[in-house]
Amino acid sequence: MKKSIYLLGLAIVSLWPSPASAQENILNHLSVGAEVGTTGWGFEVASPLTHYVTLRTGFTTLPRFHVNTNMDYKVREFGFEVEKNVDITAKAQMTDYKLLADFYPFKNSSFHLTGGFYAGLKDLITIHNTSNFDVPTGEGLKVAGVMVRPNDEGIVNLRAQTQSFKPYIGLGFGRPISSKHKVITTFDLGVMFWGKPHLDIYSLDEDTWVKLDKKTTDNEDFQDFIKNMEKVSVYPVLNLRIYYNVL
Repeated sequence: MKKSIYLLGLAIVSLWPSPASAQENILNHLSVGAEVGTTGWGFEVASPLTHYVTLRTGFTTLPRFHVNTNMDYKVREFGFEVEKNVDITAKAQMTDYKLLADFYPFKNSSFHLTGGFYAGLKDLITIHNTSNFDVPTGEGLKVAGVMVRPNDEGIVNLRAQTQSFKPYIGLGFGRPISSKHKVITTFDLGVMFWGKPHLDIYSLDEDTWVKLDKKTTDNEDFQDFIKNMEKVSVYPVLNLRIYYNVL
């Protein structure tokens, strides 16, 4: 996260117009904007590289929200595996730095194609139990085919991750820079490629995260969850932005 903030600051400084660039009509204007959409809310700065290319950088963050549900697990009692149930909460989050370039086919075109990337947190969803596991102290339990032990607070942690670097392609309408208007509205639609998500569980015995495999888990709920999650290798991006021309 600190690295993303540093990159954002560096990018903003690099986009700030200099006397030399103004004379060459490169990065000679600057707009600041706010956005809202499927990536949450965010801020960005934009500056034209040429009449046909505009650079944009900023950050987006999806407000955290949580879902309460339950999951099955197994424990060994008197030599037999017994299936039980526990309440859990799943919290989703997504915060990214972005660097994008808009390509306009004509000098005065509003329509543009966009390419670039988002980069940020890997953890998309974090999961932990909110009720106690019914398991003898120090003993393990079977979650999605993996034997784990609760920590000292009785918690078992899971997480769903994507890749931190997420290429982006899209299209849109509007220019963040205008010689006629101080306030401009733009619209963009595209996809973020975040790779195949995976679900991990933390193992105290191995002191590391263990990837859950739908082929080895005997829990139908986890099988369906992992199977459906792995299908979502892209994230739809739909954003509305309002810019203010600073320079």
